[in-house]
Amino acid sequence: MVIRIAALALLGAATAHGSCEDYSEDRQAWFGDLHVHTSYSQDANWRMGNHRIEPEDSYRFARGAAISLPPYDAQGDSPRELRLKRPLDFAAVTDHAEALGEVRLCSDPNYDGPGADSCGDGPYLRMIKRFASRVLPLETLCPPGDATCAAAQASVWRDTQAAAQSHNAPCEFTTFVGYEWSGLDGAANLHRNVIFRSEAVPSNPASAREARTPEQLWDALDHECRDGGSGCEAVTIPHNSNLSQGLMFSALLSSGDQMTSEQAQQRARYERLAEIVQHKGESECYGGPGAIDELCRFEKLPYSSFLQKYFSFIGEPPKDDSRYLREALREGLRLERQLGTNPFTTGFIGGTDTHLGAAGAVDEADNPGHHGAQHISGDGSAPQLPDRLEQNAGGLAVLYAEENTRDALFRAMQRREAYATSGPRIQLRFFGGWDYEDDLCERVDLVARGYAGGVPMGGELLREDSEGRAPEFILTAVSDPGTDGAPGGLLQRVQVVKAWVDSAGESREEVYEVAGSPGNGAGVDLQTCQPRGNGYQRLCSVWRDPDFDAALGAVYYSRVVENPSCRWQQQICVANRVNCANPDAVAEPLQGCCDDSVPRTIQERAWSSPIWYRAS
Repeated sequence: MVIRIAALALLGAATAHGSCEDYSEDRQAWFGDLHVHTSYSQDANWRMGNHRIEPEDSYRFARGAAISLPPYDAQGDSPRELRLKRPLDFAAVTDHAEALGEVRLCSDPNYDGPGADSCGDGPYLRMIKRFASRVLPLETLCPPGDATCAAAQASVWRDTQAAAQSHNAPCEFTTFVGYEWSGLDGAANLHRNVIFRSEAVPSNPASAREARTPEQLWDALDHECRDGGSGCEAVTIPHNSNLSQGLMFSALLSSGDQMTSEQAQQRARYERLAEIVQHKGESECYGGPGAIDELCRFEKLPYSSFLQKYFSFIGEPPKDDSRYLREALREGLRLERQLGTNPFTTGFIGGTDTHLGAAGAVDEADNPGHHGAQHISGDGSAPQLPDRLEQNAGGLAVLYAEENTRDALFRAMQRREAYATSGPRIQLRFFGGWDYEDDLCERVDLVARGYAGGVPMGGELLREDSEGRAPEFILTAVSDPGTDGAPGGLLQRVQVVKAWVDSAGESREEVYEVAGSPGNGAGVDLQTCQPRGNGYQRLCSVWRDPDFDAALGAVYYSRVVENPSCRWQQQICVANRVNCANPDAVAEPLQGCCDDSVPRTIQERAWSSPIWYRAS
């Protein structure tokens, strides 16, 4: 194993400067998943029934191998099996850093150390005991300073790194060492995935037990990674800001103090990307009452925290603030006026947040239910809906890089040349500049001209380069070609979303229809899930901002929308010929088919990372 890891590391170094056969200066779109949990995560293992799928299994799955899904019988077998129709280009296993040692110890039937009796407890009882032990003399699993637990955690972290190293195949499939920091503020989610550039990583992952706030996480990464002299580099990727109660992108620090310019710079250095969609909802923009943009209603959860999901009377309903990324981008523009630095300059990616190790399993027709066996009836063999209706099938991260290697893909993350999809492999380009030719959509050198005349998604346009002109953007989108027997959906339209803060400090936004047609009449037959109507395989436009004000900073991103198709639950319901006209005849595991609280159709989409116009 050691010899192979060393050899692969050397191969990775050899290819870092362009020896892949498909190396391209115009960069290619690489599809992957940077948010994957395995049986090493306490919630996946203890609460969701995933006792078997380890990082090795997850990486094999991402490359095309099959995995057996929970629940498992006494022999460890399951009738549920899953395989990707199309392997991924890259992936990162990001198990929760919290409780890595506990999971390893409780997985050992011979462990009889402190708190061994609690290994049989359910996850909630275990959590209650941990909190109670602060004031009561209770024996708990992995008390502070326990050497056995520390050794167990270290062994899990080594195994995580070894799995990533052993499956990293430069030019073919890229892995990243990573983990999830799972911090909370009360019930508000502040979780981040930490992704490292190379095999140079800290000796232990900084969890929310040691680094209790995001600021402490970044300080730990400064100390243990960036400033350590080992070549360690990392990005932190927030996810599910829709469940953060507005705290994920707050102008205040966790302490309640105002952010300083130095702290804004630190955050902007680490938070190059944010997850805009995953199986626990979409975080682009507010889709509630009074929402102007009707496409903001896409995959919205009816609750605003993890706790409220189970206890509806706790907390508040979702509302229009910086829990959504569009408003977070505007909040960054406000803070830039005050601090001279914009802390919220995040690009967009998608992810699954699968707790099955099922990296990239985003097909609506094969949604495994990324919450594991929580909602599986019996052994899983009977027809049923595998997840709560409001959960979706997850999204993908797409990175534009010259080649499929760690170094090239990590550079793409740092420069934010990335985009998100809700699952389909839509090809999306977005460039901004000051003097693009009108005929670029007909030219074979469109991409080269895009780079030469401006910046790609994730870039910045500066006022001093404009010579008084309004910015121009190139948008081109190509539909997902699909697979044999499962064609991809046609495109309906391409839009530009502009967000800014006016001179009075008020949030403003405008959605521009750029190509295609929202009124194309496309739809889907809910009885058969067959699409109907016209659409596009390719859409392209050179677009100029008609409402440009050179004195006001602004942010632009593109959104590509497919024609309607059947959402995952409707596909299962159609396949099992569920008849809601006679609800008493519908089997209990399929009764969600008759629940109208969640749309039966979906308009899959892609979101580019933004381009920022800087007025000063």
